[in-house]
Amino acid sequence: MFISGCVQARALRAAGLALLALAFTTGAAGAREDAAVPPEVTVLPEVTVTGGGGNPGDLPAARLPAHERAAVPVSVEGVQTFAREDIEALRPRDVFDLMETSLGMSITRQGSRINNFSQNRGGNVAFLIDGVYLTGTQAQRAAGDIPVGMIESISFVRDGSVLSILPVMGFGSRVSAPNQGVVVIHTLRRAGGEDRAHARASYGTFDTWKLSGGFKHSWTDGRLQLGGGYQHSASNGKHGWNNAYATDTYMLNGGWKDSDFMAMASVFVNRGEREIQRYIGVIGGSSTAVGELGPEVWKYDPRNTEVFTLNLARYWNDAHATALTYGHGKVDGKGLFYTAAAPKESVPPRYFKDVSSDLNLSHSIETPKNTFKAGVQRIGFHQLTETLPGAARAPREEEIYGLYVTDEYRITPALAVDASLRMDRKHVEKGGDKYGADGGTVKVSNDVWTDKAWLFALGAAWQIDPVWRVSGRYAWSRTPTPDTITTANDQNLPDERLHRWELGLDAKLHPAFNASFTPFYYVVKDAKVTDGSAPPISVWNPDSSSYENLSVYATADKVIRKGFELALRGRFPVAPAGEFGTLGYELGWSHFKDDSIDARSGSVETPENRYTARLDWEYGPWKSTISALRVDEYCHFFRGACLPTGNFTTVNLNVRRTFAHGVTVSLYGQNITGKRYWTRHKTGTGATVFPESWGAIADVGATWGVEIGVDF
Repeated sequence: MFISGCVQARALRAAGLALLALAFTTGAAGAREDAAVPPEVTVLPEVTVTGGGGNPGDLPAARLPAHERAAVPVSVEGVQTFAREDIEALRPRDVFDLMETSLGMSITRQGSRINNFSQNRGGNVAFLIDGVYLTGTQAQRAAGDIPVGMIESISFVRDGSVLSILPVMGFGSRVSAPNQGVVVIHTLRRAGGEDRAHARASYGTFDTWKLSGGFKHSWTDGRLQLGGGYQHSASNGKHGWNNAYATDTYMLNGGWKDSDFMAMASVFVNRGEREIQRYIGVIGGSSTAVGELGPEVWKYDPRNTEVFTLNLARYWNDAHATALTYGHGKVDGKGLFYTAAAPKESVPPRYFKDVSSDLNLSHSIETPKNTFKAGVQRIGFHQLTETLPGAARAPREEEIYGLYVTDEYRITPALAVDASLRMDRKHVEKGGDKYGADGGTVKVSNDVWTDKAWLFALGAAWQIDPVWRVSGRYAWSRTPTPDTITTANDQNLPDERLHRWELGLDAKLHPAFNASFTPFYYVVKDAKVTDGSAPPISVWNPDSSSYENLSVYATADKVIRKGFELALRGRFPVAPAGEFGTLGYELGWSHFKDDSIDARSGSVETPENRYTARLDWEYGPWKSTISALRVDEYCHFFRGACLPTGNFTTVNLNVRRTFAHGVTVSLYGQNITGKRYWTRHKTGTGATVFPESWGAIADVGATWGVEIGVDF
């Protein structure tokens, strides 16, 4: 059995069970024993009206109040939100499953939930959890450990020119690119709504257990709130695949909100151990035969995550508000990297720590016609890896300082324009080594200020009539070349400039048929691409005791990225007159084309076409959801070769029935057709130069499970 019986684990579970008991006790006070089928409670983000007279021909109100960190202009069409009821219907295994369900988001799985995510528009993806920014490396490790049962809503903002949310530049990257999208996660923490509690227990394939509970209670007419949750997850994994795990997750949140002041805080803690799935051979003639598992038997024991958020706001009057957001995140642990042929005692463990802090201060002025917001931001980043305590280290310490201003003006209730400007500058306190084209160290980037990064955006939205709405956005950005990038002849590369055009068309033709269409066109000047004339260089990394393969970069004069997202959705009674319940559907098509994608551009993580489908049926106490994802084949380029990736269709199913006293029983399945697929090739592992493994992290196939839940 993979799950250890250590004292620490028992203590964690005991605390979790105590919290679960509190959930039952708290919820029982407000339980509705007279209701055979309790009403569903969906807590949605707050909405503020910022113009218009409420007429059908007016633009919709702002999605969030202006002082909120994730507030965006009405001209931003590319936003998709899953509320609590959507998450329960889709039955995702983790946050990454939700991301794959959304329009334009792609996941490349590397094993053990350390995954890469890319946007359909060819850039980086940022994360906001309860208004706090996570660095890219933190999001890769931490996002998969956030229990979906503790998420109130998750939004995918596909327009990266939303300036008050995220910085223009990133941390610790060898290739700089502006963020092209944002994943906004709200946990179960918002003030307002009904008191509630829940408990869940599920069992599934590969001896997978999940026990969870949560509660929310408020006093003083909802102004004072306290909530919490606990989840224990464990799985033995597929036999021989090295993908078992055992984790305990705790969340506590609460605060105060009234008409003058808001103070909300949350703490998220995850403790656990997790194996890193072995790759499987998929290419003939490589060192790992087709169908065989690779020799690596790796795991993280432990791997811990902590995220603290604090949101303060002072409402001076109906128009003015000042907001302060602070967040601190840490992911640390110990990695064991050995092979099936070598005893693990012969390989020293590798310790890692990834710490970030985020401080954001803004002031907003919101009137019926105009919304103005200005702010400052400081984000800190610290990353450390070492083979043994006190051994050789490779720390990175960076900080980004940003200034931003945005204004939205409603010319009429049906027509609005907006403009935004942001400037960032990064200070590299302790950076990585900069390597020359010959593999030798050129310099260490310590105490260096980068050039300024700029982003400017314009937008407009027009509600033509109650049915048709059209919007448009243009954005320009300039991003300096990263400090550690390797180039041929050690030349300096110019800043990257990006022009982005986007249109949005939304049509509410009928409750049974609504459509949105968002075409986009990007032009990248001096884009950083892999230099086709220079093969990757191999550099010995003493911290990992292995070779690190670094690409040599050059610039492309102009790169065109273009595509669109199309969504169709509707809901209607099933004839006659709803006798057989109601039926809802959503269909999505994401298309993306990048003319720089060829044999010199390195790994490709975004397919040209992705299709999503979802069908919901509700009849009395019965609900069912079937969803599907289709990904076309695309290439993972390695040393001039095209390794096929994608070309798969997965189908998920969830059937549930609600009984008396808030009891719900669900039967669910993921990838129920058992499709074997992968999203990434493993083209270089171990301590040798370019081993021809060419394996892949494959899906485990069909999984099934049953869950029993109680809502109070």
